[in-house]
Amino acid sequence: MNGSLMDIILNSEKRKNVLLLLMEGEKSREEIKTSLNVTSTALIPQIKKLKEHGLVIQNGDYYILTNMGKVLVANMLPLLNAVEVFEENSNYWMNRDLNGIPEFILKRFGELGNCVIIEPDLNYLFEFPKEFTENIAKSSYVMAFNAYFHPEYPALYSSLAEKGINFSLVTTNPVHERMEKDYAEEMKKFTSFENTEMFVSKEITGLATLVSTDRFLFLCFFNNQGQYDHTILMSFDSNALQWSKELFFYFKDKAESVA
Repeated sequence: MNGSLMDIILNSEKRKNVLLLLMEGEKSREEIKTSLNVTSTALIPQIKKLKEHGLVIQNGDYYILTNMGKVLVANMLPLLNAVEVFEENSNYWMNRDLNGIPEFILKRFGELGNCVIIEPDLNYLFEFPKEFTENIAKSSYVMAFNAYFHPEYPALYSSLAEKGINFSLVTTNPVHERMEKDYAEEMKKFTSFENTEMFVSKEITGLATLVSTDRFLFLCFFNNQGQYDHTILMSFDSNALQWSKELFFYFKDKAESVA
């Protein structure tokens, strides 16, 4: 038996795909060939290596992950998912400040899934993208964290609250002061509704904006130079929505309620 388990798992796209497929349950050789679009000639040597290293067992014409195989593949998935997120938009992620995201959530970065990166249009720099405005108005709840001030936030937030949408807002202290100073009427209206709550956070983070709803995730990061370049990330994957909820609650739990 030659090669480390790491080599066996990661150094062959075919072996990796077989392992991921078998996470769904036992599969026949024909099912594997059809799902992965490979020939028997290409498949059999790879399955043989997986069997030799104790990752797969054969029962008749069916292949099954061993207990060791299940553990390794389950631990492999978060890495592969994170790699996929980064690879899809590598130029974007190389210049993002991810500081401030807690380690236990950062470890699950792959849950962001299929993200849409929306580049800023210089002619409409302070307008929200259509994907944002259409979906937030249809949301049953909104949870927002703002470390960057946008002049449209106060009016938008109060209008959503007025429609009966449950709204939880966390801002950094500078953003809160700006809202209270220059948009006092809108913020007074926002906090007057029974379906709203507001908190102020002292957290320092590279995250500029987080909006988490039951429909979508909206993220904006500062770049590595600490600047906000108006590039937006959105995701509609269910795992991403759960990830964003937990990130929001992390900030909320560390913030102080505004009476």
